[in-house]
Amino acid sequence: MSQLTEDILSKTDIVDIVSKYIPLKRSGSNFAGLSPFKQEKTPSFMVSPRKQIFKDFSTGIWWNAITFVMEIEKIDFWDAIKILAKESNVDLREYELNPKKMEEFSDEREKIKRIHKLAQKYFVQELAKNEDAIEYLKVKRWLDDDTIDEFGVWFSPDNNYWLIQFLKSKWFTDEDILQSSLAKKWQNTDSYGFFKNRIMFPIYDTMSNVVWFGARVLNPNENPKYINSADHKAYDKSKILYWLNVAKQNIKLHNKLIVVEWYMDVIALARFGFKIWVATCWTSLTEEHMKILKRYTENIYFLFDNDEAWISATFRALKIAYNYNIFPKIIRLTWDIKDIDQLAGQEHWKETFENIMKKSIDWFLVYFNMFKSQIDISSPIEKQKIMTKMFELIMAVDNYAIQDHYLHLLAENLSFSYEILNAQFKKFKNTDWSFELKQKINRNIQPTYKIDREIIFAALFYQKFVYKYIQDDEKWRWFLDLSKQIWSLYDGTFINKVFSWNLDQNELKEMDEMTIRRESQLDNFTEENDKYFFIKKTVWSVLLWYLQILLKNSDISNDIKNNLLKLKKMF
Repeated sequence: MSQLTEDILSKTDIVDIVSKYIPLKRSGSNFAGLSPFKQEKTPSFMVSPRKQIFKDFSTGIWWNAITFVMEIEKIDFWDAIKILAKESNVDLREYELNPKKMEEFSDEREKIKRIHKLAQKYFVQELAKNEDAIEYLKVKRWLDDDTIDEFGVWFSPDNNYWLIQFLKSKWFTDEDILQSSLAKKWQNTDSYGFFKNRIMFPIYDTMSNVVWFGARVLNPNENPKYINSADHKAYDKSKILYWLNVAKQNIKLHNKLIVVEWYMDVIALARFGFKIWVATCWTSLTEEHMKILKRYTENIYFLFDNDEAWISATFRALKIAYNYNIFPKIIRLTWDIKDIDQLAGQEHWKETFENIMKKSIDWFLVYFNMFKSQIDISSPIEKQKIMTKMFELIMAVDNYAIQDHYLHLLAENLSFSYEILNAQFKKFKNTDWSFELKQKINRNIQPTYKIDREIIFAALFYQKFVYKYIQDDEKWRWFLDLSKQIWSLYDGTFINKVFSWNLDQNELKEMDEMTIRRESQLDNFTEENDKYFFIKKTVWSVLLWYLQILLKNSDISNDIKNNLLKLKKMF
């Protein structure tokens, strides 16, 4: 396993991998970019091509290309290995990756994925046996065989125990199956299957592993109509979007994406042609969803059903989108069409949908028109209500130019002068505590890290890092002499281990992290003299601290103390 990891990392350029997700710019000997894990305005994400590591100073996430892919794709170690093996042309078949070895390196998430993969095979077999389920999919849902196969729409039989027995025959325990959320357990009873007599919709992660199931009842008289798996270690509904595993390539190709409510919407729209649809699986859009979507495109459309629920759902999603500088458009179905499924059943539905999509408008205007239709626009009090509501949306925009655009738009539609509306907006900002909090967060986007002073100091000497920043031999000589003499008088310190190159694996990793941090700071200086004084300022408090302890130590001779004081004056 270690050999496989080494081979993949040796053939992978971390700069190339990271650049597929975020733009990077040269910053001295490193590359810098905005964090892909947290919203920020000032780049704090650093990549070192020399060490083949990255460091995100806004979140603390760091290490190598494998770690980056795991974090950015929200996948486990083995899935990241598969991606990088493909990128680096490493043939996994050449390595001993038999099931027993896989088990040794598997965590709970991988076990759950294996259970879901087996459940998938079971549900496929059961669909072929049930004529009612096949009739429902083909007649009532207008799905052909190719669509059923492509989306993996399956069936769970009218029995609570067959799936459990099937999984047990594959050597999984009751506890394994319960943790996968495919089974439940009443008090003091055996486990029973969670899904019974239902159409099954598999939910995939970005690596096309089945990690979750949604299910619709086959008998319309049964309730509830829809049930879903519970969250577990391999699935978090706030971080996974249905069908993104397939759609992501098309989204990048067409530079657009449509978000719908649930899996049947995606399946219906797939017949439209190119597949740029994803679904939130019956949950509101979260910040995690928005971060994921922004990796692929900022040209986002939202298409929700024509009912009251979409109003509150989209309002929150819009505020989240604005926070990430995404300004989506709304695709509104005509009022005679309840949902996408109904649209897909109509004649010439593709042409109808094309016309609807062409009429999509800025989400901001959709909400303004919606609120406007609910009030008496001639009343100053009612105008104030709609103005306050729209101000709340504008406040979510993290871009002053676009804020100003929406203020002009709002003034025009409310028949106010821009100057009056802008004055009201400034007053609203000054009294809104959430805005003040947001401003404080933005001003302090990079947290202050309290790192042990010895580690900070040691990072300067690790791999002779400081040599390239101090070009003046005279300054360097006094600096090095004082440092070495001080640390030679201390036994077992971390810095002494650096000087003697006696670091264990964890300490070496820690030094790599600190080195990229030091490089990111020092590369900001254009003058060599500035770099020298920055280093001096960084290490002086550490040297002075230990020097004072030495000077008070009665076991150290006066000659040594006098020599240290002499070096101190030179430095």
